[in-house]
Amino acid sequence: MVSPVALVVSIWIALVVLPSYCNAISVLATLQPRHPRLFLHDADVPAIKHAISTNPFVGQEYQQLLAYGDELLTMPPDTYGLKGSEHSLLATARDMEGRIFTLAGLYRLTGDQRFSARATKEMLAAAAFPNWNPKHFLDTAEMTAALGLGYDWLYSTLSPADRATIRNAVATKGIDPWLKRLQGKGIPRNNWTQVCNGGETIGALAIGDEDPARASKVLDSARSAIADIMTLFAPDGGFSEGPMYWKYATIYNALYIDALDSALGRDFGAVAATGFSSTGDYRIQSDGPTHLLANFGDSNTNGATPVAQMFWFARRFNKPLYAGHALYLAQDKHGEKGHDRFGLFMLLWAAEWSAQAPSSGSNVTLPLVQSFVRIGQAYMRSAWHDPNAWYVGFKCGHALASHGDLDLGGQRWASDLGADSYGLPGYFNFHRQRWTYYRTRTEGQNTLTIDGQNEDLDAVAPMSAAGTMGNTLYAIGNLDQAYKGKLRSWKRGVAVIHKQRALVEDEIVPAQPVDVVWNFHTFARVQIAAGGRSATLTEGGATLRARILAPSSARFSTASTKVPPPQRPNPGLTNLVISLKKQSRPETIAVLFARPEDDATPRLRPLSTWK
Repeated sequence: MVSPVALVVSIWIALVVLPSYCNAISVLATLQPRHPRLFLHDADVPAIKHAISTNPFVGQEYQQLLAYGDELLTMPPDTYGLKGSEHSLLATARDMEGRIFTLAGLYRLTGDQRFSARATKEMLAAAAFPNWNPKHFLDTAEMTAALGLGYDWLYSTLSPADRATIRNAVATKGIDPWLKRLQGKGIPRNNWTQVCNGGETIGALAIGDEDPARASKVLDSARSAIADIMTLFAPDGGFSEGPMYWKYATIYNALYIDALDSALGRDFGAVAATGFSSTGDYRIQSDGPTHLLANFGDSNTNGATPVAQMFWFARRFNKPLYAGHALYLAQDKHGEKGHDRFGLFMLLWAAEWSAQAPSSGSNVTLPLVQSFVRIGQAYMRSAWHDPNAWYVGFKCGHALASHGDLDLGGQRWASDLGADSYGLPGYFNFHRQRWTYYRTRTEGQNTLTIDGQNEDLDAVAPMSAAGTMGNTLYAIGNLDQAYKGKLRSWKRGVAVIHKQRALVEDEIVPAQPVDVVWNFHTFARVQIAAGGRSATLTEGGATLRARILAPSSARFSTASTKVPPPQRPNPGLTNLVISLKKQSRPETIAVLFARPEDDATPRLRPLSTWK
C-alpha cells in the first residue's frame, strides 16, 4: 500500500516533469520523422540538379565544390588543437564545417559513397576530440552545426555504431555545454547570439527524434534569443557591428530559419522580424565602388565577396537586387581566395532562387544616399557600378556598439584601420582597456579628438538627416553627446557635391576652452602645400586634393601613427590633422576633397540649412 506521503511526492514529481515533457512534444510535434530533414529534402534534389545543368552560376559553384571534394578525399581528417591569439578551436571548427558540408552535400547530389565515407571519417575524428572548446563557444556551436548536418544528411549511410558515436558527440559535446552555459553567464548580445543559437538548433533538430528532451530545451531557448537579437535589424536592416560581422551573423540567421522551416515546417515568426527583409540593403551599401568594405569597428577591408545569404534573402523576400549583387561580385571575381565553408549553401540557395527568379527588377538599384537610423550610419555614392565613383561611409551611432571603436563621426574617405589582435590584453573590455589601443580609441579614427581624450563611452550619436539637395547628396550626424562637458554641441555633415567633390563640415560649440584635432588617416603619400591650406594625396596613380575652407586660421600638419608592441604597427599610414588650440568660440571646420584640377569652391552653408 502506498503511503499518503509517497502519493503526494509522486503527484508533485509528475506535476514538475509533465510540463517539460509536454513542451518537448509541442515544439517538436511537427518534426519531419525521417532523415534527411534539414535544408534539403530528397524531393528537392532533382530541382537542384536541374539548376546545376541549366544555370551557369550554379553550375560553376557545383564544379568548385566538386573540385574541393575531390581534394578532400586525399586529405587526413582535422585534428584537435587550440590556435591563434584567442587560443581557440574556431579555425578547426570552421574547416570542419567546410569539409562536412561539402562532402555530405556532394554525396546528396551525386550518390558517390566516397564522399559519404570521407565525411564520416571527419565526423568520427571530431567526435573523438576531448571537447569542442566551450570556453570559446563559437567553436562549439560551429562544430555542432557541422556534425548535426552531417548526421542528418548521411544518416542512411552510417552504421548503427557510427550513428551512436556522432549523435552522442552532438548531445554531450555540443548541446550539454550549451545548456550549461545558458544557466550561467550566457553569451554576448551580438553576432554570437545568431551563431550559437543557429549552430545549436541545427544539432538539436538533427537528433530531435532520438533525444527530444535536449532538443526541445535548445529550441525553446533559441526562439526567445533569436526574437530578441533580431530586433536589432529594425527598422531598416542596418547592422551596428559592421559589414564583416553582418556576414557572419546573417548566414547563421538564415541557417537557423531554414533549419526550422525544413525540419519543422515553421520558424516561429523569426523571418518576419522588422527590418530583416531589408538587411541586404546594408550589405550592398557598405560595399564601396572598388569593393572594399566600409570597415568600421573590428571589420576588415577585405574585398566584398558574393555570400550565400544574399540568394536566400532574394528568394525569401522577392528581392532580385540582392541576388544580382552577389552575381555581380562573382562575375568580377572580387574578394577573398580559398574555400568558402558555406559554398554548399551558395549552391543550394542560388539554385532555389534561380527556380523562382522573376524576369523583372534585375536592373533595380538602391538610392545613391541611404541612412540606417538605429545604427546611425549613412552611405552615399555618385553612381552605381562605377569604380571611379565618389563614395562616403559616414558613421555615428552608439559609442559602445559591439566590435565598435570610439569613432563617432568617422568617414570613409580616409582609411579605417580595422581590428587589432583579439588577443591583446583587455581588447574586449569595453569599459576600459579596449580604448587604450590606437586602432580603437578616438585618436585612431577619422573624426575629432577634444583635449586628446576619447569620446564618452555612453555617447549616442543619431544620424539626424540624410538625403539630397538638388545634385548634392548629404548626411548629418548629431554628435552633441560625444564630449559632454567639453562641447555644448557638435554636428558633422558630409556631402557629395555634383558628383565631383566631397565636403566634410563640422560645427562645434565649446563649453570651455578646448584643444581640437581633426584627424584623417590615409595610406596615400601626403604632400602639404606651402601655407598649409591644402594637401595633395597620391596613391596608386590617383591624386586627390584636400583644401581647408574654414576656419581661415587652420593649417594642415601630420601626426605620428606609431604604436608600441604588441599592438599592430601601421606602416605607411599618415594622420593628416588640423589642430586648433584653446578653442572657446563656436567654430566651423570644413575640408573639401576634389581632384587637383578642380578649383571650384562651394559656398559654405550652416548644417541647419542642409535639407
